[in-house]
Amino acid sequence: MKLYYYIHTGHRVGLDRLRRSAPVINALKELGLEVTLLTSDFRAGEYAKEQFGIRKYVSVDVVRNIANIATPADALIFDSQEEHRAMWEEMADYFRRFIRVSDDPEDFMTKEDGLVASMAEGEGILTVDIVDPRYFSSTSHDGGNIYFWGDDDYEKKLLQLSDAFEGLDITLLEGYYFFFQYGDELAAKFAGVEESESYDDLLMGASRFLTSSLQSALEALAAGSSPIYLPKPGAPRAGSEKCEKLGIPVIESFQKEAIAKKLNETLIYSDESLRNDASIETALYIKDKLS
Repeated sequence: MKLYYYIHTGHRVGLDRLRRSAPVINALKELGLEVTLLTSDFRAGEYAKEQFGIRKYVSVDVVRNIANIATPADALIFDSQEEHRAMWEEMADYFRRFIRVSDDPEDFMTKEDGLVASMAEGEGILTVDIVDPRYFSSTSHDGGNIYFWGDDDYEKKLLQLSDAFEGLDITLLEGYYFFFQYGDELAAKFAGVEESESYDDLLMGASRFLTSSLQSALEALAAGSSPIYLPKPGAPRAGSEKCEKLGIPVIESFQKEAIAKKLNETLIYSDESLRNDASIETALYIKDKLS
């Protein structure tokens, strides 16, 4: 039985799921399991290799093409909300083992062998917030105010909302899938622009880390970088509720006054909100379900 780990990635959906699942893949390898990463695009596989040391990966352009790579004798971990429950049940019937990873607070299990959930709870479900252990390293936080929209902005929505940052002392951290010279278009609205390659350094060293990426907010919380969550227009309310539960301040709209006010507030965070062994716990859960 071979083990495949599919993650929905790309220039329209970003890399949040990859950032969440990569440490689990590495933890599975530590447990002696050989894993092949499947991504929605080749660039995500390159990022996984460069940033997380994952060398075995294959790009899959369409979800149904997974069956052209994996066989019924194999196991599939599926980190995506693509398609629908009927197809997930078909996958569960097709593969020897099928485990999903979900962000839907209303999710539940049917035919899956397991469900790893960031928000849903229930019998047989592992509810866990997964953050790479690298972000729990203590460091100085003198890097100023950083803003990270996310890795994707195919429709250039940030440009339409960027007036909210003009005149504030905030540096933009570009996303991995940003268009060539997109940072130049945004430069007039921010105090500075940094390329995506600086993601870890800027996140871990920020004085305040504003972000519209839920996964990045969790990583900044682990790093002690005083995260503030600024959800994208139309983002599910569940993301804001998750942050509020963890003690991460939320700004509900792209308004300059609201951002400036939050930056000047004294923010207090809990040191016990996240655990640095969550990826290992998840890997052990998966390994148990594979047996």
